[in-house]
Amino acid sequence: MMRWTDESTEKKHRHEIRRETILQAAARCFNRKGYHGTTIEDIAQELRVSKAALYYYVKSKEEVLFLCHQASLDLGMEGLRQAEESGGAAGERLRAALRYFIQHTTENLKGGVALLEEGMLGPRLHRQVVRRRDEYEHRLRDLVAEGVATGVFVPCNPKVIVFAMLGAVNWVQKWYSPDGDVAAKDIAETFAAYLVRGLERRGMDVLLETSREAGVHITAAGGSA
Repeated sequence: MMRWTDESTEKKHRHEIRRETILQAAARCFNRKGYHGTTIEDIAQELRVSKAALYYYVKSKEEVLFLCHQASLDLGMEGLRQAEESGGAAGERLRAALRYFIQHTTENLKGGVALLEEGMLGPRLHRQVVRRRDEYEHRLRDLVAEGVATGVFVPCNPKVIVFAMLGAVNWVQKWYSPDGDVAAKDIAETFAAYLVRGLERRGMDVLLETSREAGVHITAAGGSA
């Protein structure tokens, strides 16, 4: 016999699943039509439900956007947590964090919401999203800075590099389609490897730097002169 607490837990679980479905539909609408061009009715039509049914789960379009960003940031922070727990060099952890974020935003949020622009959220909610976003960005910068300090990455400006990485990562959400030919997992692996590979020192990079310090010229063929 199911107890009241079991029924309550089951009801909460169903509520969370439906809210996640709402966020997926909303993200598709926002990315397709823009936040200001999307209405609650558009989201309801995407879900094939009435506006009244939608309002049972969310209070406004602003709340939907806020929840979309919170869900995306939750995934980003979880990716960092798992990457840190797995250990390894800075490059391995950065690749793992990016891979997790890309894969799970494409799978769980079906693309997520690409950008947060001024005027989309009220001041209070906007500050909450920006605070968490900044925390995520700073933790990625710390990984890049660690990689530079330990010689894993070439010298660079971590702030600029992370901006470039997140620009590429967030743009996936503008063109990704769950019905496309490439699986979310493969997209995530490709992007994460590509973005981190551009930072990594190669054997020739180290050789050239060492040779410059020693006053030795390395030719294109690899010999010294």
